[in-house]
Amino acid sequence: MRGRDLLSIADLSPEELSRVLETARALKQGLRPVPQRQAGSGQASNETMRSGESDSRRLLAGKTLALLFEKPSLRTRVSFDVGMRQLGGDCIYVSPAEVGLGTREPVEDVARVMSRYVDCIAARTFAQETVEQLARWADVPVINALSEGEHPCQALADLLTILEHKGRLEGVSLAYIGDGNNVARSLCLAAGMMGMEFRIAAPQGYELDETTVSRAGELARGSGGGIVCVREAMEAAAGAEPPPPSSALANWSSCGSSSRLNKNSSSST
Repeated sequence: MRGRDLLSIADLSPEELSRVLETARALKQGLRPVPQRQAGSGQASNETMRSGESDSRRLLAGKTLALLFEKPSLRTRVSFDVGMRQLGGDCIYVSPAEVGLGTREPVEDVARVMSRYVDCIAARTFAQETVEQLARWADVPVINALSEGEHPCQALADLLTILEHKGRLEGVSLAYIGDGNNVARSLCLAAGMMGMEFRIAAPQGYELDETTVSRAGELARGSGGGIVCVREAMEAAAGAEPPPPSSALANWSSCGSSSRLNKNSSSST
């Protein structure tokens, strides 16, 4: 997987997606200090606390990630920035005003220039075509940090949350209530790969596109999962497992699409 782009969650095979989630879970555990009690002492010292930490804090030493965003961001920006620093790397943020992606600076020029300075680009764009153009012209990996087409990183985060709380993905029924936006597309495809049942309730005119549903259905047939598209929220939620106490997945307001109704979409496991 080294050196590859992540523009769609379907860029990963089911095996690769599973490996990414298991690696993320292991890294998350490794970043937590493990107290080690000294002989004859009831408390762990700072030195032994540090010695219990994983070498994961140096995994990305010397590497720099560029956040190239066309639109404002809170969680995505902070997540990438903190994640890079936790793994020993650096992160720089480039605002829309500084670049003028596709207007002041052609996309291909931005891709070429950034490739000479950084090791990876995480792009948050309006059009899916823009992030695909960046990947076409860049010499470094490009990650889709949200476009109108997909939000693969959000799907990864949601599946990791489910895996942590449920201990599995296969056989879990996931209900998504809301319009068939970028998050819904990525979750639908990911659920299909992982043997989950994805149940979406979307109002008329805001359904998931047929291409996504068809592709996810093919993936689900190979994994033992299923894709269910309905109108009523209660019908979608009827077969879904409730989330564990004190746990909730994120809500979205038609992420990445200004033409969508400003209604919250939510998912539950």
